[in-house]
Amino acid sequence: MNTNDLLAAKLRFEEQMASVSASRQNLYSLRDSFASYYTPTQINDMPLEHYALGKNLPEIGYHFCYTLERALDGLGRTIGATSSKFGVYYGVTRSDKTVRYRHTMKFGANYQMAFKNVKIFINRLIEAGKNEDIAEIVKNPISPMFKGKILSTYFPDRYLNVFSDDHLKYFLIRLNLNREDLLSSDPVLKREALVAYKNNDEVMRNWPLDLFSYFLYEVYPERPPKETKQSNNPNDQLADDHEPDFPENPEPEWINLDMVEPAQGSEATKRKRSNSNPDYEKEGRKLKKYGDRGEKLVLDKEKERLVKLGRKDLAERVEKAEFDHLGYDIISFEEDEQPRYIEVKATSSKVGPANFFLSSNELQKAQELSNYFIYMVYDILSKTPKIWVIPNPFHPENPNVVKTPTTYRVSINTKNRSETLK
Repeated sequence: MNTNDLLAAKLRFEEQMASVSASRQNLYSLRDSFASYYTPTQINDMPLEHYALGKNLPEIGYHFCYTLERALDGLGRTIGATSSKFGVYYGVTRSDKTVRYRHTMKFGANYQMAFKNVKIFINRLIEAGKNEDIAEIVKNPISPMFKGKILSTYFPDRYLNVFSDDHLKYFLIRLNLNREDLLSSDPVLKREALVAYKNNDEVMRNWPLDLFSYFLYEVYPERPPKETKQSNNPNDQLADDHEPDFPENPEPEWINLDMVEPAQGSEATKRKRSNSNPDYEKEGRKLKKYGDRGEKLVLDKEKERLVKLGRKDLAERVEKAEFDHLGYDIISFEEDEQPRYIEVKATSSKVGPANFFLSSNELQKAQELSNYFIYMVYDILSKTPKIWVIPNPFHPENPNVVKTPTTYRVSINTKNRSETLK
């Protein structure tokens, strides 16, 4: 996650929030009317044909499953998962094309019993949602996606309308909330973590949850790509634009490497020529994704390092740099509380030569700060990335480190030509 990019996205979205909210008022009205109509008593008395998806819509009132999944699709999608998520539905299966009522066995031995129990559990879920009893919500046997849709419909100011577990994991990872215990937790807890993240942010804390969900999907980090795997097609022109296939629970390891003098004529001392024009913008997008991932891994490992040293108090203070212009990514600490400034570089390459770009600002900071480190993260796409801690190679200058200028800042003073002709 790039802090500046996120801040810019939040400020940009605040300018359009009013228009986005106005465009969703009809959905909000339908949501509120539905929740007001289906009180616990109405749910308890609801006939099966007003519940089971696949039957005709009622002439009076709302069809429970159809309204939640179809009519309110704009407030969080559950379409795509099978109808069994409702506990009872009217339709066919792949192996049986007879159109009839069907049910999920965990709710009862037949569809009548299942429907009776489903209504009981829906009312229990609404009661637990009202009381913010998270443990009871997690225990409720209603399917995860349907459970989330019910909660966000009845309590839109309390429960987030993101229902896919894959999407929840994606947002947690992109927002650097990808703790192993959280990624493997119940979707209810993942949503709680995202809500807490929003509420602890100075800009987002006053946003309605539906607009926060809209922000995640449409503005930052934007909806997950449909295909998350790396392309194996050598002719795929968009290969580098696919989302990297990062493992969910990586286990990074520290490694130790020795610097050696670069051989004359090696790739370390000369620029490699290419017959094609490099796409610096595409390469930059890929490196940014690797960098964001690397920063998260290093942040967690630094906290772990300090905890092992018996300095949990310092581990709690390790944090990502607030601004990119500071010239480093993470501020950590030595055991004696001296600050440790860390610049993270990440690559998909296996352990070997370290090749990375360093901005002029980063180089300047490295030359100014003695306790400055480069953390080189190798094999970023693997389950076990390797982290090499490089003590400041620029203060003093290390003869085994080769810097090659790749860009120039050009300044040209001008004046209006017409002025010289007067």
